[in-house]
Amino acid sequence: MKKFIGWLTIVFYSIILLIFAIALVALIPGLLTKKSEVHMSAKEILTSCTGFLIVISLLIFGLINGIKKVKKERVISIIDFPEKLEISLQGQISYRDYRNLTFVLSFKKPSYFVILGILLMFSLTFFLKQDSMTNTSIPYYLIFIFLGVFLLTPILTLFQIKKLYQTNRIFQEQLEYHLNNESIHIKGETVDSTLKWSHFFKIKETANFFLLYHGKMVATLLDKKMFSDRDLAEFKRFIKSINVIRE
Repeated sequence: MKKFIGWLTIVFYSIILLIFAIALVALIPGLLTKKSEVHMSAKEILTSCTGFLIVISLLIFGLINGIKKVKKERVISIIDFPEKLEISLQGQISYRDYRNLTFVLSFKKPSYFVILGILLMFSLTFFLKQDSMTNTSIPYYLIFIFLGVFLLTPILTLFQIKKLYQTNRIFQEQLEYHLNNESIHIKGETVDSTLKWSHFFKIKETANFFLLYHGKMVATLLDKKMFSDRDLAEFKRFIKSINVIRE
């Protein structure tokens, strides 16, 4: 079902992108050479072109999202790992690293980019029509929307991240990790658990972390700083032998 939705998304956004591309090819040369019957000022041309680029960017973003859905449905390639895995790690995840990771993941969501694109389009429309409006002052609701998207939302997100970090006991203590071919063992002052690799359904790698997902929004974090270079390379090879989604 997800694969079907992914292909449907790809076809839909591809068609819309093709229509916009044809429109751009047909309109822009005429506007630039001033041969078009529709006379537009430089401000109107610039605003319209910017609007087209924003819409096309959103459509490309939707197309990429559809491609990702299709790729997730592909058969996961498994690579043999005949060696014995024995990696021991120790350390504490810092607030700064956790904050940066969570902040980036929060604002990479498709919904945020869609809202941002719609807001930019709305702003362009307002400034394009500003000259023909008797009252040229910026509407108060537009100011509130800008403050909410660009200022208030990131600040509230940072407060929420800090609260989550401070209230989660696992981040406040030194943890010991032991990784072998069958499972990962995590031990600390308040936690002592062993999880088999088959327990996780997805492993996501970022610049500084491995995220071992138990569910869609729940993951165990492995800080790359805790690995030696050799162990890091070995673990990267090992996760390719696990039957999980890898990102």
